[in-house]
Amino acid sequence: MTAASGGHAVVEGRVGLRGFASFYSEALGRFRGNRHLQLSFWSWALLGLVFTEALGIGVAQMDSRGWVVAAAILCFVWWGLVSLVLAGGAALLITPSDGAFIDYYGVPNGLTALRAYAVVPLMITASVSTPGRTGFVIWCAVAGSAGMLDVVDGFIARRVGPLTELGRAFDPGMDALFFSAGAYSAWRLGIMPFWLMVFIYVRYLGPLLATPIVLLTRRRPELVHTAWGRRNTLYIGVVVFTLMWVKIAGGPVDAVALGMGVPLLGVSTLLHFWALGVRAYRAPVVR
Repeated sequence: MTAASGGHAVVEGRVGLRGFASFYSEALGRFRGNRHLQLSFWSWALLGLVFTEALGIGVAQMDSRGWVVAAAILCFVWWGLVSLVLAGGAALLITPSDGAFIDYYGVPNGLTALRAYAVVPLMITASVSTPGRTGFVIWCAVAGSAGMLDVVDGFIARRVGPLTELGRAFDPGMDALFFSAGAYSAWRLGIMPFWLMVFIYVRYLGPLLATPIVLLTRRRPELVHTAWGRRNTLYIGVVVFTLMWVKIAGGPVDAVALGMGVPLLGVSTLLHFWALGVRAYRAPVVR
């Protein structure tokens, strides 16, 4: 067994035997007296708070005072939930190569967190009434930039670092969350047809819903992307980005979605699901 696989086996064992509570207990222990880790966490968390509240409230004030209050509350609650996950992830700040702990989150994990923080304010942007196409323009600008973070954080992690077990587990989960919420918002804004939104939900939420079944078999597959999962996520970004510009130009959104969505997303999703099934079948059983 390599050092990398050994480190991952330790993480899998913790998930299976001690549960998620052990992560938070360990994370709390790591935060105690570690000023560098505390500063790293609060830097990203406070940046996420400013971003989340500024976008949510800024858009909501174009609708009504009631929406401003609702947006402020929703964004704050969402910020707290994402920050709670990020804080617990301190227990997974382990390098896959040698299992060594590091005491900072790093840019890749921080960018992944910002993508997660963007979910609720982007849904608010797609839901409230704004003058003309203001909400549509804001959503396209912010969602497009946030979606590109998925490529950027992976590139930085591979070229600069740090590569961590947190990133391997956090990034796929945030992809599922961001693109599922983004699909709903894009449908509301007329950027994609309803069937494509449902398809994206199945692609991302299907494996998530199947996870308890896999865990009941006491198997512990790796919590990382498959090769086809990465390609599929990239294709989804390309399709949504293309449809966004088709919508801006007043083109045939439904026809373009059908022409691009079926061959690109359909085939890659099936291959991704097959890879996940093989991985789960071959995963070690925790006794």
